Amino acid sequence: MSENQKENIIRVAREKIGVAGLRSVSIDDICRELGMSKKTFYVYFKTKDELLDALLRLHEASIQESIAAKTKGKSLLTIVTNYQSLLRNINDVRQVPVVLYDLKKYYPQQLTAHLQRLRLINQEITARFLHQGVEEGLIREHLDVDATARVLASMHQIMIDKLSEAQNHPTILSDTKLAMDIFFRGLLSDAGLEQIKNLINKNGKTDTRIK
Repeated sequence: MSENQKENIIRVAREKIGVAGLRSVSIDDICRELGMSKKTFYVYFKTKDELLDALLRLHEASIQESIAAKTKGKSLLTIVTNYQSLLRNINDVRQVPVVLYDLKKYYPQQLTAHLQRLRLINQEITARFLHQGVEEGLIREHLDVDATARVLASMHQIMIDKLSEAQNHPTILSDTKLAMDIFFRGLLSDAGLEQIKNLINKNGKTDTRIK
């Protein structure tokens, strides 16, 4: 069994599905693109659902790697402040990705499992950041980090869910600002709140509710 073959299947599947959607891309399409027989395909993936699971887990791993790369060696203060710049990009979202649409309509079980894994990943990352913030004196002492991480992960999931609904796009920006305001005022220590206000003002960022 060749890992290169498996990687090629995943690569071609991602490319085709990204353009045409999950429902429109068949195993025959992938095999034809690779000049591969279906018998060979089934050596690596028994079903299309199994291939889909591999693609979703790859997506989850890429999210973890991206966050780790962007936050490595940075203080929580810098991480949270830089998050503000993402708010402007949220308002640019205009349509539901075809892949998400297909997942909801044709693969609800896979989507549910995927979202559950993403929530656990989000919860784990959030807990790590909160512990870091407590050590840096930015987050209130004696905070129940695990419970707080669960709540924040749920809030984040709500934001993701709203992004998947086109009619809710006009409110996503204001809702995200409100969520961040709750984060700031509920979790930061007095020193942390003062530091982040100063840093935001210094950077000239006015898209925050912190006053």
